[in-house]
Amino acid sequence: MLAAVFKGNGVLSVEEVPMPEIKNDTDVLIKVRAASICGSDLHILKVPPAQYGAPGTIMGHEFYGEVAEIGSGVTQFEVGDYVVVDNILKCHTCIDCKTGHDNLCQNAKIYGQTLDGGFAQYSVIPEAQLFHMPKEVPSYYAAQTEPLSCVMNGMSKIPATPDKKVLVYGAGPIGLIYTRVLKLYGIKHLAVAEMAPLRREYAEKCGAEFTVDPSKEDLKQVLQERWGGGCDIAIDAVGVGSIFGEAVELLNGGGTMLIVGQNANAVSNVKPATIVRNELTVKGMYCAHNTFPTAIKLLQNEELGLEKFVTNKVELKDILAGIEALRKQEACRVIVYPNGIC
Repeated sequence: MLAAVFKGNGVLSVEEVPMPEIKNDTDVLIKVRAASICGSDLHILKVPPAQYGAPGTIMGHEFYGEVAEIGSGVTQFEVGDYVVVDNILKCHTCIDCKTGHDNLCQNAKIYGQTLDGGFAQYSVIPEAQLFHMPKEVPSYYAAQTEPLSCVMNGMSKIPATPDKKVLVYGAGPIGLIYTRVLKLYGIKHLAVAEMAPLRREYAEKCGAEFTVDPSKEDLKQVLQERWGGGCDIAIDAVGVGSIFGEAVELLNGGGTMLIVGQNANAVSNVKPATIVRNELTVKGMYCAHNTFPTAIKLLQNEELGLEKFVTNKVELKDILAGIEALRKQEACRVIVYPNGIC
């Protein structure tokens, strides 16, 4: 079968590899219908890497597909079912798993990073990692279940009531999902800070009240002019170190900052006194946390509108072109189809 294999040192190779096989009674063979490219994938492919990926691993952690074969012990799924993959395989024995924080599992293995993932025509996944996906959900929606699940985890950590003024840093895939979900929550005052013109355009299509190019405009001044002050909530969907220090200066008293973007090489310069003086709350968010069922239900809401920023649909053989478009910020969301566009 065809697969996109991480070779290390920033190299992703599209090549023929052996078909995966069911080895355990609870394994499920999935014919991958669609996968989406994540910012984390770009981080893995950086030199030096900003996130870890194991060389020799098939990449892709945001994917769904059709059940092609099941092990003898599988009870929850049948051939022909559509399923989405929870990409984090937890150990269930570490302190985080045992105290209700299994998304932070200290011994986690991740499909698409340390285990073979969804940038392939087929993938074998344990039954326990799968959720049913209604067949009527479009492929470009279903492929975004995992990032939407992450966003819903983040939404549980912030007071996103309609009266809040919210600033989102970044109009990449995650920033735009936050934008759509925040609009669904009734947020009217929503600004997006983004340097790429195309992405600012799509942020406005997704419902941003206004966008700002922070490389050319003074964010504090713009917020003062538009809102008469700062923001109540700031969401960093980029992970660049400088954002943290800047955002805490833009928050109103009692405000909340949510850090979502993850770059292992980023370093921040923050004034703790600003956090203390203004009684700010700073929170981190890592992956989905029991939020796949919520995301799957939300995908069936026609008002969600994730199709608004799907800019590229590519076959697996053309995945490198999709990745390059994201690197150049000439795309917002790229959906990959390993078995033909559907």
